[in-house]
Amino acid sequence: MTRDDTPMDMDYTELPRSPVARSPVPRSPVPRSPVPRSPANSTKTDSTQRESTKSDRGTPFYTDAFPTLPSTGPPTHAHILNLNNYASSAKQVTIKLQDAIATTLFNISPATLEDFVNPTVNTFKAIFGKKDVQLVIWRKGIEVFVYRFERVAGCLIGYDGAWHLKTTLTNGYAAVKWSDVWNGKFECQGGVAKMRVDYEEVGRERSAEALGAVVIVGKYWELKTVIKMS
Repeated sequence: MTRDDTPMDMDYTELPRSPVARSPVPRSPVPRSPVPRSPANSTKTDSTQRESTKSDRGTPFYTDAFPTLPSTGPPTHAHILNLNNYASSAKQVTIKLQDAIATTLFNISPATLEDFVNPTVNTFKAIFGKKDVQLVIWRKGIEVFVYRFERVAGCLIGYDGAWHLKTTLTNGYAAVKWSDVWNGKFECQGGVAKMRVDYEEVGRERSAEALGAVVIVGKYWELKTVIKMS
């Protein structure tokens, strides 16, 4: 892993763009630990709390290796996957994108994940692999952008540590500035597959889960990684 603390400039000629609207509230650091679940501070429905991860009572597919992301955290929070258990039951497990991101960064090193959630680090970008097979995990404030080849996802991290999926798309491209990535003007450059933006929540969730699975199966933490922070 190579660490570069100089200010970041985008160096890609083709980057997808996300239509995530900027938060009307002031930027906050990424929360480092989940808020205890209670009717007063949770808007999740019972059905949401009973998602396949079953994180309200823990799951063998998560670990407590990173204390501020416990296995018992709500389904919308990030967790560290137990890769040994996942490998033996991959067909039965749905990978949340936030879990894939946290697990990937943790497997580079716990310190890398600590930097990602550190509230004093405003901008964090991890670039895995070579240009043709790159994975990019890029956080700026509470906004998180994930890009892998034709798959893209944009998320917001709430004050309570919950991840909110805002957009997913495939085969879309955009300019190289951060503001352009987030203002929603996509371009389709043709080819066999057309650009697809997921406007429905179900479609976004499925696309994000597919991206999460690609990230875990690809074991990107084993590739050359460049980390930039500011």
